[in-house]
Amino acid sequence: MTLIRRTFYLFIGLTFPAFWISHASGWGAFLYQPIQQLFATTAAGWPSFLTTCLLYLLAILCFEGLHRLLQSTRP
Repeated sequence: MTLIRRTFYLFIGLTFPAFWISHASGWGAFLYQPIQQLFATTAAGWPSFLTTCLLYLLAILCFEGLHRLLQSTRP
């Protein structure tokens, strides 16, 4: 299980910059457009960074929850 966990975090770390760049270029712009409207800005860099961080945080929380659930069920 340790190998799976380390591989997951390696994957997360290596894909974050590429996902942020693709997200800032307009893919999934509907996620950060409310932030742009709230702060009345046309910048796509920091709103997409916030939403990318939130998406990755959600993925990490789901993975850790599953990991701890599986870890507690094993004797």
